[in-house]
Amino acid sequence: MKKIQLVNEDYEGHVDVCRHACRGIVIKDGKILLSYESNEDKYIIPGGGVEEGETFAECCAREIKEETGMIVKPIEEYLEIEEFFLNWQHIQHYFLCEFVEDTGTQALTDAEIKNGDVPRWIRFEDAIGTFGRYEEFHDINIADYGLYRREFLALKALRKSNIFVSGKEDFEITYPEGNKWIF
Repeated sequence: MKKIQLVNEDYEGHVDVCRHACRGIVIKDGKILLSYESNEDKYIIPGGGVEEGETFAECCAREIKEETGMIVKPIEEYLEIEEFFLNWQHIQHYFLCEFVEDTGTQALTDAEIKNGDVPRWIRFEDAIGTFGRYEEFHDINIADYGLYRREFLALKALRKSNIFVSGKEDFEITYPEGNKWIF
């Protein structure tokens, strides 16, 4: 598993709060599942904080179901991104997930409802392009800059990994068991 450490400009040099979160890469019909905050015009890879007694894989599956209504099976944790900002250490665990079913029902938090969160399927390369614009946010909104930079690095790490082979429109993912799926 690859590990990346990001130290943001606003890091105060000490950690008072450490938070683990899990995010899932779900690909179906050549598209990646993202959460879209319609009231903020912002995309994010679905996921969220680990609850007590929960494994990282369980957290990933639960958060994706709550935020998007999709049932997934986490296959492999391929990346850990450790971020330092303000007085926080935020450790993101990224999983490649298998799509199982769309329940059609989200279980959003009040903040997610306020943001207008909806699931969106977009082309993988379009997602890389969207998150690759992170520099545009540097002087406007440092939180969005950090979020988009993190998600861009997560997708680039997947694309460069041995479990992902990119093509123009189609790509294949080879799961650890040796199964190959072409989208």
